[in-house]
Amino acid sequence: GSDLRRILSVSGPGATNYLQGLVTSDLKAPPTPPSPEPVGKPEPGVPKEFQSGPGTREDDYGFVTFDEKLRATCFLDNKGKIVTDALLWKTKEDQYYIDVPTSAADNLLEHLHKYKLRRTKVQIEDHSDRMATHVIFGSLNAEDPPPPKGLVARMDPRHPSLGMRILENPEQTEPGFEFGKVMQ
Repeated sequence: GSDLRRILSVSGPGATNYLQGLVTSDLKAPPTPPSPEPVGKPEPGVPKEFQSGPGTREDDYGFVTFDEKLRATCFLDNKGKIVTDALLWKTKEDQYYIDVPTSAADNLLEHLHKYKLRRTKVQIEDHSDRMATHVIFGSLNAEDPPPPKGLVARMDPRHPSLGMRILENPEQTEPGFEFGKVMQ
């Protein structure tokens, strides 16, 4: 985990509808994957030996999958101004985790509570003390092999070069599990 990110939770009946009114994404439709890099054009920062050439086909790169379990979004206030950007994890039909910069978390938490109507049955909580988020660079596959119990892995929905994002829920991992040891 890192002190640079915090994890907020929105859960319960109506969580999707509640969040739908606060974010820039359409939570009821599959997210739009990032645009593929053009093949055969110079790629800044990529060493020559890894540059695509005139004979390179798009399917030579393999396939990166994106789905509704992780999407990039922005939270807006009632005037349409951005409160913060965030990564939104959907782990169950009515369970979302918001991966947000620490600097914006308290403001977002206040914003979420402000727009929770009394009849809304969603629960809003800060799970930063019991969950963590990680990023692994150099992988274009977040599902094979599947991550260990208690971890959810997806490619960063903004662009594959931003790595594989991992959400860790220690309440669900095996006893004695340490993320750092998995990566050694």
